[in-house]
Parts: sequence; structure tokens; C-alpha cells
Amino acid sequence: MLSLCAVAVAASPNDCGGNRFAPACIEPQLVATTADIDDLPNHPEKLLIDVREPSELAATGQIPTSINIPLKTVRTELSLTPEAFEQKYGRKKPAASDPIIFSCRSGVRAGQAALEADQLGFKNAERSFFNTGVTFSRLLLCCSNTMSIATYEEVLDLPNHPEKLLVDVRNPDELAETGKIPTSINIPLPQLEDGLKLTDEEFKAKFGRDKPGTSTEVIFHCKMGGRAQKATDLAASLGFTNARNYKGSWTEWAAKQGK
Repeated sequence: MLSLCAVAVAASPNDCGGNRFAPACIEPQLVATTADIDDLPNHPEKLLIDVREPSELAATGQIPTSINIPLKTVRTELSLTPEAFEQKYGRKKPAASDPIIFSCRSGVRAGQAALEADQLGFKNAERSFFNTGVTFSRLLLCCSNTMSIATYEEVLDLPNHPEKLLVDVRNPDELAETGKIPTSINIPLPQLEDGLKLTDEEFKAKFGRDKPGTSTEVIFHCKMGGRAQKATDLAASLGFTNARNYKGSWTEWAAKQGK
């Protein structure tokens, strides 16, 4: 069974890139628990959507009652007519006030899917939830969010794991002032998408490291974790399923290294 947990990680709204469902920013009331998932067979009015790719489900199986809508098609599929949705998925299309639970592997794609649904109006007004406690209308995020957050100890151990890639998304002038974390390469956030779309040969020539595969563990860091979360979300949207955020970033690293 997929391990699920509810983890609250404090972050300012500015660090979340406007996405309150990002793993580093998710509030506990927006996280589904194992008990919530186990109880879904008793609540047919709740819809569980697995946003992984079909090949991932084929390898692992799926959570009971879930339907599969890959992340890249979430917006399109949730825009279907009720008739078309039910015909395609065998479940009634959720109304704007119905609860939707998204799941993936590590929480990043589930957060992106929740944001897409939120933007389409599946929420019954945020104010109703926070001010009146109308919990039936909430969008719940399900997955083990801790998997997408890298720790200081993991980053410290990276020299022993050359198969993992650490990417510093700060600007070059910041690195010139502070130095860098060992093994990291620098791809400033505004250049990250283009960098991750380079060919294998171009990436190796430019950064001196093999280009990560879509399943490679890629850890992003910046100064305080905000830009690193944006980088993690961006990489996940490009298909990098093991993208992680070193939330403590340079600030924590420097403090623990005595710099």
C-alpha cells in the first residue's frame, strides 16, 4: 500500500510561488490521511485521482477506488462535460463543492494537480472552508510529502552518491559571494527549463555532469528554499519524477558548516 502522511511545513506565501498546494507550503487541513484513504470505499461521493503515468500504475498497482488521470491531462479531463467524464471514467464528474483527493508518488505532482483543479473552481470558495469550516468542499492532497524534501544530512552525503544531482538555482553573483555546496552545479532558476531540455551531449558539455534521467534523484537548492521549490515543481512538470527540494538550502548549509 502507498504510504501516506500529513506533514505541515511552514513557508511564507512568497516562497510558494502562488501554489498553496506545493509540498513545502501545504497546510495540514489540505492533506489527506491514511485513514481518509482507507475510508474511501464508504464514501462514493469522494473522488480519488491518481495523477501518475499509466506505466507507473502498471508497475505498482493503484489505490482502491482511484481513477487515473495523468497530471498533464488533469485540466483537460476536469473540463469535460459530466456525461463525457462519466462515460470515460465510470464515475460521476465531481461538482465544484465535491471533495477531490489527488495522489502520485511523492506529492509534487499531486500538488500541481490540486492547483489546476483549484484554478478550475473545484473548491466552493476558499473562504467558506477557512472561515466556516465547511470541510466537505476542500481539495485534499494525498501523498508522502516528506519524500520531496531533502535534508541537510542527505546533502552532506551526496559526495558518496554520484548518481544523484544537486542543482543550485541561485544567480552566479550569489555563488561568487558565498561559495557553493560540494557536488552542486549552477543552473539559475530563469534558465532551468531550458537547461533541463538540453540534449544529453549539450548538458554534459555545459555542466560537466551527465544529464539526469527522468527517474534520477535531482535535489534543488537556493538561499532559503523558495526558489528551490519552484525549481522542484518545474522539474516535476517536465517529467522528472524524483525531483526534491533541499528546503534548508544555503542558509541551513552555511549555518551547520559554520560559514
